[in-house]
Amino acid sequence: SGGSQSGNSPANPQVMEQQQPTTYMVTVPPGISPGIQFAVEVEGQRMMVTCPDNVQSGMNLRILPPQRPPTQSSPPNLPSGIGTSLDRPPEERLSTSAPLVSPPMMQMFEVVVPPGTMPGQNFSLLANGQRVLVTCPTHVRPGQKVRFQLPISNPNDKTKDGPAVQLEYESIKDGWARTIRVTDLKFQWIRMNEDGEIDLKSVSRFDIQHSAYIRRLTFLKGNDPRMRTGKICFCAANESSVESSVKLDGKEVVSYAEIAAAHRGSYEKKADWFQEICRDRLRKPWSDGHQLIVVRRSHLLHDSMAAVMSLSRSKLTEFWRFEFYGETGIDAGGLAREWFQLVTEQIFNPDMGLWLPSATNQMAMRINTASEISCPEDHLIYFRFLGRVMGKALFDGQLVAGHMVRHIYKHILGWPVMFDDLELPDEGYYNSLKSLLDVDDIEDLCMDFTFTENALGENRVVELMEGGKDVPVTNDNLPEFLEANLKYHMMDRVKPQQTELLLGFFDIIPEPLLTIFDFQELELLMCGVPVIDIDDWKANTTYSGHFEGKGEKASTVQWFWEVIQQEFDQETRARLLQFVTGSSGVPSRGFSVLQGNDGSIRQFCIHGIKKENSLYPRSHTCFNRIDLPIYSSKNELREKLRVAIATSATGFDIE
Repeated sequence: SGGSQSGNSPANPQVMEQQQPTTYMVTVPPGISPGIQFAVEVEGQRMMVTCPDNVQSGMNLRILPPQRPPTQSSPPNLPSGIGTSLDRPPEERLSTSAPLVSPPMMQMFEVVVPPGTMPGQNFSLLANGQRVLVTCPTHVRPGQKVRFQLPISNPNDKTKDGPAVQLEYESIKDGWARTIRVTDLKFQWIRMNEDGEIDLKSVSRFDIQHSAYIRRLTFLKGNDPRMRTGKICFCAANESSVESSVKLDGKEVVSYAEIAAAHRGSYEKKADWFQEICRDRLRKPWSDGHQLIVVRRSHLLHDSMAAVMSLSRSKLTEFWRFEFYGETGIDAGGLAREWFQLVTEQIFNPDMGLWLPSATNQMAMRINTASEISCPEDHLIYFRFLGRVMGKALFDGQLVAGHMVRHIYKHILGWPVMFDDLELPDEGYYNSLKSLLDVDDIEDLCMDFTFTENALGENRVVELMEGGKDVPVTNDNLPEFLEANLKYHMMDRVKPQQTELLLGFFDIIPEPLLTIFDFQELELLMCGVPVIDIDDWKANTTYSGHFEGKGEKASTVQWFWEVIQQEFDQETRARLLQFVTGSSGVPSRGFSVLQGNDGSIRQFCIHGIKKENSLYPRSHTCFNRIDLPIYSSKNELREKLRVAIATSATGFDIE
């Protein structure tokens, strides 16, 4: 979106005359040459446009978005298109068979340009938790007003203070965002720089603040026709892409426009849409085939794995019915729920040797690096089996009984993994690596490119690169050492297990459907939204910092609990738990046994800080602590807390 007082704002679309089809005009930003991509915002969706041949910066382009079928009741179609120059004869445009739809419902807003914003520069704000970038028009200065439009779902949804959309001026910057690539309609990650603009600079060396990687999964044909094989690796986040539509047997069954529209919904709407697509378009009719899975309770895992792994991929989207051997009963859904619960409980049980609690949160499970020792003959088959079980549970709307560490959800979704993701699995090692940046002469530490792995009490030295034991760590090669550690701990350490887990999962779930979720939403979708006992939460909360003396009597603390209890729904409460503890899971015995990174009881803590230290709440997942600024009103607390929760999944910093 962009201001209305200028017609030549870079990457700032303006709706042209309403005609069929609707086109949008953009001006090629400064510094863009033919063949280079630049980003635009259309109807709230970021997309990439490739500058055509013979077009230079400052020239105008028209882009033509494809239209969404009018039968959809979800938010309006989101854009893709091709650029055509207004300074030369128009080229042949992409055509679409989809019927045209009327423009979306829009709400006009008038805002004051923040201090320090220059003409042509972007500034950011939030509208109902949605990230919005506004480009300051050429002839507008700080303090002057500009207008812009936002699509709204219900124009009559008003509060006593005005529109339901609330604006927040503090900048949201420096992070990764998913966009749609116009040239081939694939989703692609791009990085926003500290000015809220697309970061086009190429980073030649690893940077713990800016560099990110995404798993790349390549499917291969296996020896067994029932199963694919494949391999995963890390690639730079901005080099990763994923299809934006779903095809079965070469026929498109879910379009880009539908997926893009689903991006705009709330978590509940996304979840409902996902289940509807799986149920109505991807699941095979009963008459085309169905499966009866019979298992013995005494041999639950063995029988279940044998049954599921005997099925070809085409059988995985059929109806499944379950029967426990020797027991009477008709599976009308209850037996299926019990099967998914029991199977995942057993396979996530640490005694099984495949998964272990993470060092910082006993509710979040990590892959056991020594799983091969625990199950020497079939540990990888168990991970492929679990991937299929999790995918089938998601497909059928069932729940699994195990929460996983954050970076595994990121791997499933294909989200950027950054250096900070090392903190949750092992805070101590993360801090030791980070401290190396402050060492004057690292060679004095006599380190090399190795990592010492402890498996079942035995130490094993792992080389982080070929010949790593002979490569000393110096100040010059420190970026490469940090990068090698990130890749090893987030990927290579358990690459065979993660490969099988993903292969099993994607035997059932088409990856483009997952692009509508963030990793917090995926955890809620797979494990369920917990029913949180607020009274138990409050009773087992400690207070420190500026709240140490007053505790619950402090005004900010009272507002905090009032907002959580009276205004947050269960999903938002679960997201707050994810923000502070790293998982939406609550121990079965309640908050009184919440553990910290050292395995000891570490209750939920609210730590009071001054607003000069931070405008927004901050979390310390290793200590289950939230740093809560002393706010002047309940409304300010509510607004800042919602922003912190909403942006915690994006990798964006807020100031």
